[in-house]
Amino acid sequence: MKAIIWSLMLLMLSPLLFGQAERSVFTAVGRGVATTFTTDYQAIGINPANLGFRKSFRDPKFTLGVLEANIGMFSGTLNRRELIRTVFTPQNINLSQEEKAEAARRFTNSPFGFNFDVMLIGVGFYVKKLGGFAISVNDHVQFFSRLNQTASEIVFLGNNAPYFRFLLLSNGRVIPNAPTLSPDVRERVVAGFIDEQNAQTYGQLLDGSRLSSNWYREFNFAYGTKIIDGYNFSLHVGGGIRLLRGLALINLVAQDGQLIRNNISMSPTFNMNFGSSTQIANPSFVGLQENVSDFRKVAAATPVGTGLAFDAGIQMTIKRNFYLGIAATNIGSINWTGNAYNLADSKLREIQGGGISTYNLLVTSQNNLRLAGERAALEWQGVNNINQQLPSVLRMGASYEYFRTFHIGVDVVMPLRETATNIERPIVALGADYRLNRWIKISTGINQDGYQTGKINFPAGVAYTASRRFFEMGVSTRDLVTFFIQPPGGSNVSFSMGFARFKW
Repeated sequence: MKAIIWSLMLLMLSPLLFGQAERSVFTAVGRGVATTFTTDYQAIGINPANLGFRKSFRDPKFTLGVLEANIGMFSGTLNRRELIRTVFTPQNINLSQEEKAEAARRFTNSPFGFNFDVMLIGVGFYVKKLGGFAISVNDHVQFFSRLNQTASEIVFLGNNAPYFRFLLLSNGRVIPNAPTLSPDVRERVVAGFIDEQNAQTYGQLLDGSRLSSNWYREFNFAYGTKIIDGYNFSLHVGGGIRLLRGLALINLVAQDGQLIRNNISMSPTFNMNFGSSTQIANPSFVGLQENVSDFRKVAAATPVGTGLAFDAGIQMTIKRNFYLGIAATNIGSINWTGNAYNLADSKLREIQGGGISTYNLLVTSQNNLRLAGERAALEWQGVNNINQQLPSVLRMGASYEYFRTFHIGVDVVMPLRETATNIERPIVALGADYRLNRWIKISTGINQDGYQTGKINFPAGVAYTASRRFFEMGVSTRDLVTFFIQPPGGSNVSFSMGFARFKW
């Protein structure tokens, strides 16, 4: 079996991830606040009411952008260098048996994840007396994991994990598993076993663990307009709708010894094989597509899910310089109807493979961790449909702008649903823009992370605007500190960029 979904994600990440709060908006990542700041197509998914807001007649009426990307990765245990290598070049990491045992310890109950948001194309335009309109095409790739001790040991140690009481060696001998076995013996292990009496169900094994990932493509439309227009107070409202095409889903969550999420669905373009017997019995199986080019895996993968999502928001302007905004975004669901499976409610009795040799949990093959077929770690059952609620959030923001030179604001972003890849706790952010001159704007801020308890981020960014404001580009990061020191609470490495944003 090929890499479970890394083969497709790595291809996407290489040329260009952290944007649950800021999406692909490079101008927002550098300050960490966005609810009352974003305009034109960048307001999609953040606050569509901003589309109807214009500060003066000099504001551009048409905006076009292409290939704006936001890449982010975080870990509660890896340092900056390890984290970058893990996401971008996992094939260059080859952990020894001792290092894999140490990795299992480090990853126990520790968060690890990455997000990738890219806007392929976005267009925003304003029509007098009607309001603002915006369309865009976006890709979202998200991954998050937190494993308990047993699950972490099985992932990294495979058939050598302490859970398995007996080991089958390459010469056919079966021996008891013991911590004193030599590395030479460990290398000759073919499979690990446990007796029926001591075998645990998947829910018991994964208790307290979460492994979730999404990849879907959005086709967005949003509209915003002004409904109250006064000198001291104005009110804007807006809404958005997006058509979703699902490409990949992993959603495994266990609590109190029970699986409460047990879903997976993969585009046939990725050629993920879950065993012939399951395929035949699965009415949603649509066939695997072999010999697919790398470009098609990224740009034109066959969808296996469809869905709709909605955004709604308001923005108030008080005394022309003070802004209040609130928005509910990503309200909806996806139905995964192709190559859809549930993890069976079974016991783990045996496994083949010595565990992964890198820190990236998605880089696995049948050789190091068998996930389907004979002596597989997991047993899958085909289903007709998986309905997945989207990671919806509620945003509240306030900001004050001083003569278009200094703009400071605060955001609170809260999860509305406990779904795959959604933030686990509210994000509180303070951020500001300062325009040095007509061409250069710098941004910075401070915010509390939505995944890592106690982790504080210090974003920063810089943007260049042409003298007539027809062209804008910039770069930013969600946490500048991680590039220089190892901060407490883990590493948070992110890059956001946009080099082709045009205004008229």
